[in-house]
Amino acid sequence: MTYGIEMLYFISPLYIIEVIRQKKIEHLEKELKVFISKLERIRSNRISLEAIRGLMVNYQNERKPLKTIANLRISPNHELIARAFEPKMTPLISKTILENQLGYKVERSTKEEVYFTLTPITTQIKEKLIKEDQKKGYEKQADKLVKDYQDKLLTAEEKKTKELNS
Repeated sequence: MTYGIEMLYFISPLYIIEVIRQKKIEHLEKELKVFISKLERIRSNRISLEAIRGLMVNYQNERKPLKTIANLRISPNHELIARAFEPKMTPLISKTILENQLGYKVERSTKEEVYFTLTPITTQIKEKLIKEDQKKGYEKQADKLVKDYQDKLLTAEEKKTKELNS
């Protein structure tokens, strides 16, 4: 149902405020879930299944989350155990986890499972991670600068186009 502009006078301001409030709450709840998800993926000295489940595997020209091709769990000995749903996937799972450089190393493997341990974060690893974060930060800053100038160029072009068309 649509209302004309004259119908807006009959809608209570309290109702409008409540609708806006509900939309803001929904938005903030979504943002909170994203933030919590990102926090769960931060590398620490403990094995985190959240950091592993979302890794993307290249399989048959498709990118699939690791959790769709393997069962992941933590052993009582604090090992990450990746059990492939199909035994032929075991090497691919191992390769994916190691290539993402999250600090895991293969402890042992069988036809269906790979056992990983987590190397402690040393000063050297911390410095490397900090440098990577700084590099990503610089890249983001450079991208923002480029976008800002592109926006300014577009604005100037639009202004001149309007001037010429009037």
